Amino acid sequence: MFWYGRFGGLHFLSRSVFNSDLGFPPIFSELPDSLSFKSMPVRPVPDWGLRCLSRSSFQRASYARKHTERRWNSAYTWLTRTPEAITSQDIVSSLPSTLQSNSSSVPLLLVTPNLAHLLDPTSPFVGDLLSKLLRDTPQKPDTLHAIAAVVDRIPNSAPQRPKALLADDAIADPGEYDGVSMLIIGEDDVQWKATPSRRIGSPAGDEPSLTVSVRDKMSVYAVGLRLTNTVFLNGSERTFMGMRWVARKDGYVLDKSRDLASCVVTSTQDSIRPRLMLPLEPVTQRRRVVTGMGNILRQLAKSTDGSSDEPMPASTELEKELPRYIEEHNIADRRVSVWALVETPDVEIADPSLSIQDQLTRSLRQGGKLHRVMSGGGGWGKKQGLLSLDPEVAFPTISLRDKPTNLDQVFEPHFSATEPLEMPSFFENGLIGEDLSHLSQVANAGDFIQFFVAIEPTPTPRAEDQTRLAYCFGVVADAEEPHARGSHGEEKHLEMVVDTFGAMSEKAITFSQPAPGGGKAVESSTKLDIPGCQVILEFEQL
Repeated sequence: MFWYGRFGGLHFLSRSVFNSDLGFPPIFSELPDSLSFKSMPVRPVPDWGLRCLSRSSFQRASYARKHTERRWNSAYTWLTRTPEAITSQDIVSSLPSTLQSNSSSVPLLLVTPNLAHLLDPTSPFVGDLLSKLLRDTPQKPDTLHAIAAVVDRIPNSAPQRPKALLADDAIADPGEYDGVSMLIIGEDDVQWKATPSRRIGSPAGDEPSLTVSVRDKMSVYAVGLRLTNTVFLNGSERTFMGMRWVARKDGYVLDKSRDLASCVVTSTQDSIRPRLMLPLEPVTQRRRVVTGMGNILRQLAKSTDGSSDEPMPASTELEKELPRYIEEHNIADRRVSVWALVETPDVEIADPSLSIQDQLTRSLRQGGKLHRVMSGGGGWGKKQGLLSLDPEVAFPTISLRDKPTNLDQVFEPHFSATEPLEMPSFFENGLIGEDLSHLSQVANAGDFIQFFVAIEPTPTPRAEDQTRLAYCFGVVADAEEPHARGSHGEEKHLEMVVDTFGAMSEKAITFSQPAPGGGKAVESSTKLDIPGCQVILEFEQL
């Protein structure tokens, strides 16, 4: 029998006797308990890395007209092994003197917990940052906005990994660090919704999420990010806020801040090249779904070639193959995590000669969805062999069709975060399923399903080509593994990586993309909670 375990995996239970040795949580990459690093001073940013041109602020106006309105859309990431030694001035002073921004610029700041003090109202960090961004602006605005959130970790997605991050070249770069990641966008590119006031004793609302949407001429891609829990840092379950800053003689000071329930930022680029890293390996054959309800699988077809729909309990093959997989791979704690790839009948079967990565990528592009197996297996009678799948494929957020909210509006005394937004036109794109996907059947009769186990991720750096800018989001490979840290007594270390932006979540991300053939509608989405998985959106220079 299978059920949801402490570490998010599955445990195996025979019909009569529980065997504690046959459980399987996520497989994570293993790193030494301690790493030795060389010291590395704060490094200046080369001028060649400062010009990150993009076309932001997608409106309902035609792309051709907007194509002529170019904006600077810059991205900077700071990585550190010594977060306790980093000050706000270390980061602000490392920004280039030729930084491009304007009076409508809005910095989006993602900060790891060990640097969360930078977002404290008493910290000069955000105010100094805004002053630096507008240093060369002739007409400095009276009011500026900023968005900030605390995330679990920051990925190192540079085209070439800075060697200074690791002292020993023989030690693999974990790819996840303490740090800060900043994206400079325009006011028109931001939609946010404040957290509504909650009465004492009332149930908590949806968990806040940040969505980064990227568009080119024909396509829309979006990545949703779960934020870290900061209750032991500042008493708040999540730190996700919109801020309004006002100009004073000596710079900008914080006027007001509001906790955010959700925020969507949009960037428009010339050409988008998505790349997925999904550390999964198949453990069963692809089979047709015979019966199921909601997120519960009851029966699968015994035949794998479609010649017969004779049913068998959904967990039958898993109960046989998982113990064999554990033995063959010598998994010491006998724990793994399992995901189900669900495909509709119209999904084309990928060429078997392709890598598993390519096969999964092609499937997700055509509408396939990955669901973690939560529990099931064993049982008798009607409950025999049932499998429960995680039904979530998207995070609740602001619809991209909602009427944009003026950034200043949420700070007004009369503003209510519970005010209804304009009713979205569900049939604008001819689809209503996009808005109700989290309520739909996970797997219908006639769909196909295949089960995979998580394997150790093998990060690959970006290629050194025509790519100018990249966003990288993913799931932390091992939530229990400490961040890459410097050795005792190491000098202050801060590494700046230009043209990159992103964050890692210990929980999950979501990824939405257009179906084959393009189009402006986001037609396929899935939740990704595989340890070490990544979504990288690279923007090519045309």
